[in-house]
Amino acid sequence: MVELRSINKKGSIEDIFFLIVTLLGLALFLIIIAYTIPQVTDGLAETDINNSAAARAMFAESDNTMDKLDSVYLIIFAGLVISIFIVSFMIHSHPIFIPIYILLMGFAIIIAVIANHVYDQFAANADLTVVAANQPFMVAIMNNFIGIVTVVGVLSMIIIFAKPFQGGRV
Repeated sequence: MVELRSINKKGSIEDIFFLIVTLLGLALFLIIIAYTIPQVTDGLAETDINNSAAARAMFAESDNTMDKLDSVYLIIFAGLVISIFIVSFMIHSHPIFIPIYILLMGFAIIIAVIANHVYDQFAANADLTVVAANQPFMVAIMNNFIGIVTVVGVLSMIIIFAKPFQGGRV
């Protein structure tokens, strides 16, 4: 049987970078999907082969599915933030590492600024502007992305380093 203490727990600041990359990648992916699927289904619906009731129902259902992508983004965002806080609580770290965490947090904020700019440029594309605007949760998260990353990082740092040092190995 494996003891919990022998498990190598990793995380902390790496989770903030994972949050940045995942949310940016997912936002870009969902915008592409929300733009592409209606284009493909409209093209397929115009052919004579797909002129049946079942095909029309399938195309209608695929269009209804596109409306749920924004909720998926919100759920993944909430899950990532909650998991960062849980992993932060499980990490035992010495307070001597606070300056390193702060430096890496500054670097993460710079990466978040770049990621926010990438999203803004991607969503400003003439073809994708309407699709991006139809995702209110994604737009709200990405418009406040730098602040969200900063708050999650600072709260993670507080959770990691505010626990009393128990003299164990770091």
